[in-house]
Amino acid sequence: MAITLPKVSPLHDLLPPRPGHPLPASGSPPHSHGHFFSLEGPPPGVPLHAQQDLRAASSLGPCPPPSPGSWGLNEEERLIRHLFEEKAYNKELRPAAHKESVEISLALTLSNLISLKEVEETLTTNVWIEQGWTDSRLQWDAEDFGNISVLRLPADMVWLPEIVLENNNDGSFQISYSCNVLIYPSGSVYWLPPAIFRSSCPISVTYFPFDWQNCSLKFSSLKYTTKEITLSLKQAEEDGRSYPVEWIIIDPEGFTENGEWEIVHRPARVNVDPSVPLDSPNRQDVTFYLIIRRKPLFYVINILVPCVLISFMINLVFYLPADCGEKTSMAISVLLAQSVFLLLISKRLPATSMAIPLIGKFLLFGMVLVTMVVVICVIVLNIHFRTPSTHVLSEPVKKLFLETLPEILHMSRPAEDGPSPGTLIRRSSSLGYISKAEEYFSLKSRSDLMFEKQSERHGLARRLTTARRPPAGSEQAQQELFSELKPAVDGANFIVNHMKDQNNYNEEKDCWNRVARTVDRLCLFVVTPIMVVGTAWIFLQGAYNQPPPQPFPGDPFSYLEKDKRFI
Repeated sequence: MAITLPKVSPLHDLLPPRPGHPLPASGSPPHSHGHFFSLEGPPPGVPLHAQQDLRAASSLGPCPPPSPGSWGLNEEERLIRHLFEEKAYNKELRPAAHKESVEISLALTLSNLISLKEVEETLTTNVWIEQGWTDSRLQWDAEDFGNISVLRLPADMVWLPEIVLENNNDGSFQISYSCNVLIYPSGSVYWLPPAIFRSSCPISVTYFPFDWQNCSLKFSSLKYTTKEITLSLKQAEEDGRSYPVEWIIIDPEGFTENGEWEIVHRPARVNVDPSVPLDSPNRQDVTFYLIIRRKPLFYVINILVPCVLISFMINLVFYLPADCGEKTSMAISVLLAQSVFLLLISKRLPATSMAIPLIGKFLLFGMVLVTMVVVICVIVLNIHFRTPSTHVLSEPVKKLFLETLPEILHMSRPAEDGPSPGTLIRRSSSLGYISKAEEYFSLKSRSDLMFEKQSERHGLARRLTTARRPPAGSEQAQQELFSELKPAVDGANFIVNHMKDQNNYNEEKDCWNRVARTVDRLCLFVVTPIMVVGTAWIFLQGAYNQPPPQPFPGDPFSYLEKDKRFI
């Protein structure tokens, strides 16, 4: 099938008349009459604003004849006429034969790694995307045109390979700012447009905040197939030898460091999928990889350290006495603080169910441990406030929690001191007084005891006669003494028994308190090592999570400037 080209107006009709070059007479061919362009309109490739200016100029009629002594066309304008008029350049056609492929070389210069938004999984970069190809229709002999070595034209005047960012995350495939292209006499076309790309970057949250990410910028042509264009990396020369630029170029003077991410590897590759047919645009692409590692200092200071300190405060619960009533309140306060930190972390990470972040594991571990501590606090309070009237302290429990465990846990209680010598003297003297009282009561009758002092007061004291009272050791005397002392003895026995019961009650209640303290100390010795070991085990995983030494597994090449692979 023959390709019908659009009818193109000559380029000199687009240019204003120059002094010294009179306008053609009327009746001349369409390409030589006095209007800027023919009725058929300007040729394709002229910018829209230029077309509007040309139409406005054409409405004014033919231009007046030039004044004597004016200048002619410069060499660059002649070159443009030569390339776009005489050769009838059409930017819609590929610069190659029907069955030939145009080779497009790509390179990427990174100016700034702006940000990586974990929630949106978007990498924002400021780059220069370098594209080069050969257009044989744009060749010229530099000697014929004043030794012009380079021609700068708007990008929309020439053929473009339509290379786009395939994995963009904002729906913008094209480059927003279209700068000039550079054309060389050999037909080489060089285009270096700047761009701010927002590419998708799948986030792995497993080791957050000690993580590293593998992001990429995938460029391909959605307009041309592999049969029509061939993508390759830019070729550079050094000491007369050429090598492919297999890395992202970073200019130390123009690059701005990112405060959160550090670039570890930045390789570039041409990927060809043999399973995709040749007539598909998805068969080939050029991918620039950014393997970046997070700088965790911000998260360590603002989230990690406060979270660890608050979690370790749960151990202080076991030091609180049960009588203060704040053990459970303190444990629940720690649990609420951990919930707040977990909420803060969830707002920084994407809502994914593929992995749990490292700090999330620690918070969940701490929350489970704090929940267990709350349960332990309830049990300890229940044991502490037990009484002999509600619970019986069995001998095995008493032996385990009052003898065995306190010795293992190095729990000491104040020793019970023996009676002092003064107390013994007072007790012996009291016994002597009691024996004398018994002897005195055995000699005097009750009535004599009652009226002895009254008789002495009135001078009626009488002498004791042993004939009128029974013998001291007789049964009758003992019976009289027993009947007189029985109420006092019964009262004393009641008081003694009551005090003994009260002492037993208080002693058993104190045993329950000691059991509660033993449980508290036991849980302290159990929870603290679990907290320390669990925390170290979780965060050591992040410490050993390092990016691979090489960008691609199994490929020993480093993809750095110092390790060039010359062709």
